[in-house]
Amino acid sequence: MRRYYWPEHATVIRAGRLSLALVLCSLASFSVAARAQDEPAVPHAPTLTVTSRLVVLDAVVTGKDGRPIEGLTSADFRVLEDGKPQAIRSFEATTSHTLPASSTEPGAIFDPASPASFGQSPAAVLVLDQLNTHFADSSFARRQLHDYLAGQPALLRQPTTLLTVYDNHFQQLAPFSRDRDRMLKALAAAPTRYAWKLEQGGNSDIDPGPVERLQQSLNALEQIAQSYARIPGRKNLIWVGGGFPTLNPTTLDGDDALEVKATLQHITDVLLDTRVTLYAVDPSSSAAGETEITSADQADFATAAGGLSSGIQPFDSGGDFDRLGALTGGRVVRGLNNVAQQIASSVELGDTFYTLSYSPTRKDNTPGAYRKITIQCLRPGATVTTRQGYFPAPVQSAATARTDLSYDLSAAAESSVPLHAVRLTVEPATEPGVYVLEVPAEDLTWTANPDGSSTAHVAALAVSLSPKEAALGHLLRTMTATAKPGTDLHDPEHKANFRLTVAITSKTKKLRFVIRDATTGHMGTADVMVETR
Repeated sequence: MRRYYWPEHATVIRAGRLSLALVLCSLASFSVAARAQDEPAVPHAPTLTVTSRLVVLDAVVTGKDGRPIEGLTSADFRVLEDGKPQAIRSFEATTSHTLPASSTEPGAIFDPASPASFGQSPAAVLVLDQLNTHFADSSFARRQLHDYLAGQPALLRQPTTLLTVYDNHFQQLAPFSRDRDRMLKALAAAPTRYAWKLEQGGNSDIDPGPVERLQQSLNALEQIAQSYARIPGRKNLIWVGGGFPTLNPTTLDGDDALEVKATLQHITDVLLDTRVTLYAVDPSSSAAGETEITSADQADFATAAGGLSSGIQPFDSGGDFDRLGALTGGRVVRGLNNVAQQIASSVELGDTFYTLSYSPTRKDNTPGAYRKITIQCLRPGATVTTRQGYFPAPVQSAATARTDLSYDLSAAAESSVPLHAVRLTVEPATEPGVYVLEVPAEDLTWTANPDGSSTAHVAALAVSLSPKEAALGHLLRTMTATAKPGTDLHDPEHKANFRLTVAITSKTKKLRFVIRDATTGHMGTADVMVETR
């Protein structure tokens, strides 16, 4: 396997092309009052916990032939956390993850901003990685992706979207649809890209190419998670390509190594929090082989040998793309020529799964204490694949929290797909240059105060963009919304409104607004076209 080394002066955690300085502003109040904060609220990384003290897991069960097993009940499963049995609180069979009847027509529209059309169905996110894949292998990958789609029925089994990532770009080729021919047409119209950062000597100790490719890959992963977060079912991310470069922590100084580890953990948290499972197929002919675990004997051997599920801290010994797949409950396959078949197998595994939940018997939330999860199937010869664990309370200093804030907002500001984890609408106010950002109260995290009121902390960002999408300037504010005592924060009629005054130049073509919940890290974006004279 190719291994890339990081230059000593480089660091993954950067604000991207934007310099994100925290500034204060005053706010007006509407149905839920909002005011400025003197200091930004320290955000906490999202975890696997969906509700208080409840861990929700998607589990794929395969037989000795590697195919999914259906028809199991909760009595067929045993859940362990750090080796201790846990009581199963809820259970959903594979047949529970279905589309609404209204969304089964070929022309049905699936909008991540209006997630009801997805029902509880899984969704497939096909990504053609042309950033970390050599040109010849990218051409092969496109043909194999075409062969996979061409081999599917005209009406795809689950809503599917097609994306691509290449040097400095992340692009949606086709929105969510069950129309196979629409996917094939979009793929045919997308040219094969030359991976400049990879092809032009990306192995050098002083070349920033590997660093930039890793950051772009992580940005793409976060944008996918934040954009599709409101889709209630499982999101199966099928990444066709080499994946981000493997790093060697021994080439980093102490601070950079900690930042790299924190970034990888942060992205993993976001994927887990939004039910994104990574399946990856590497089309590279020279890739070292890594066979997926398909039998109970292989799983036992991997555990005993310190392989797939042995790490107490997931990124202590370094971070790589393959480990990220396993952590999210997916897999990474390399060194096989039947790429189209492997894509089909990954989609099938992601489509046929059980959902279980449990309340941990361990009540403490020790910061940084990783909890390992194991699901056992009591049926002989069956193998269960699920997420490996979670951090109930990750270690996060104020400095790390601010770094995550800058990282997240920079990725959102440059995103080519809208983010929907927080629903955001923006309208111009009557005053010139003033915009009102409106967020449903139920999309924010609220903390109860002694006087009966509640508060929610957010970061609000406005970025001025040129006709060519270049950032001309930005404005970042940290804000607190306050709800009066007795306010029903789950009432869809209650909104938190924030006012931003934005300086607009003659070169400004568009404004991009971002809202980030300080507790969960969930984000929403909205673009507003600007008419300048």
